[in-house]
Amino acid sequence: MHYLGLALYAEGRTDQRFLGPILRRLCGQVCAESPRPVEINDEILMLSDTQESKTERRAERVLSAARHAQGAWSLLFVHADADGDAIKARQERVQPALDRLRGAFDQRVCQSVAVIPVQTTESWLVCDGAALRQALGTTLDDKALGLPASAKAAERLADPKACLEAAFRASHAGGRRRPLATVHARLGALGEQVALHRLRQLVAFQGLESELRQALQAMGVLDPT
Repeated sequence: MHYLGLALYAEGRTDQRFLGPILRRLCGQVCAESPRPVEINDEILMLSDTQESKTERRAERVLSAARHAQGAWSLLFVHADADGDAIKARQERVQPALDRLRGAFDQRVCQSVAVIPVQTTESWLVCDGAALRQALGTTLDDKALGLPASAKAAERLADPKACLEAAFRASHAGGRRRPLATVHARLGALGEQVALHRLRQLVAFQGLESELRQALQAMGVLDPT
């Protein structure tokens, strides 16, 4: 039996709310391929900056948060929105943290994985019109909601947040205008609903799953391919 304690260090609380369910579902699906039983924690642990590290560089903040929760996690996801430049986001905001984590923890029992949407997390949320309609409680089709024509087109959006907000407004046409915070609260369950097969059409998500599989192989959860 393998036990996986999942944790996430994200850029913001909105990202935590969206990404947490997606990452846990992905891990569950991938771990189903293991020749051995795998138990995963019911809710992904959300890491936050410790008081003593708040003025440090991001890599040190991630390391401090990971050490503070040591023993409660074995697989840590480190998130950063690419904002159109995935290479820069990885080099500046993710890889230094991964390097620090890999130098501080036994890689046979603790692994870390990058989560870098091409623009922002919202690009993952607008790729599945059916899930979005369920979350918004609307029957409007993708075109009426202003959604991209395909999952891949979602990664080419210059402003996924604006696309998500526009879909929310379209679904509530004629109603009282609601603030962005209300949009995010209403879509909190979307991470549970968006189809993984849709996400797997996104280049960034493919990269995430590939790294996840490598991490699980290093931990002995998955057999080497």
